[in-house]
Amino acid sequence: MRLLPALTIALAATASYATAAQAADKCAYVPHDRWVPIDQAIRKAESLGYEVREVERDDGCWEVEGFDKNGAKIKLYLDPATGEVVKPSDWLPRRSRQ
Repeated sequence: MRLLPALTIALAATASYATAAQAADKCAYVPHDRWVPIDQAIRKAESLGYEVREVERDDGCWEVEGFDKNGAKIKLYLDPATGEVVKPSDWLPRRSRQ
């Protein structure tokens, strides 16, 4: 009977590791020499209305941290080759309030 709790813990740990590994790859691999320049990534975020505080390479994307027009903290991921915003597949569209 002690084998069941150990097996359950092992399976849960394996499942969480697999999920974390999938989440780490937000952008497709692009060689660094084909990335848009950092200043272009900053301009893209600013053109979307964000106040940029920090930009770095993370998980194969440009990661942009800053604030939206309401002062809320934001974190965007931009495709390294195109500069377009990368949306995780688990994002849901906004629902209208009725």
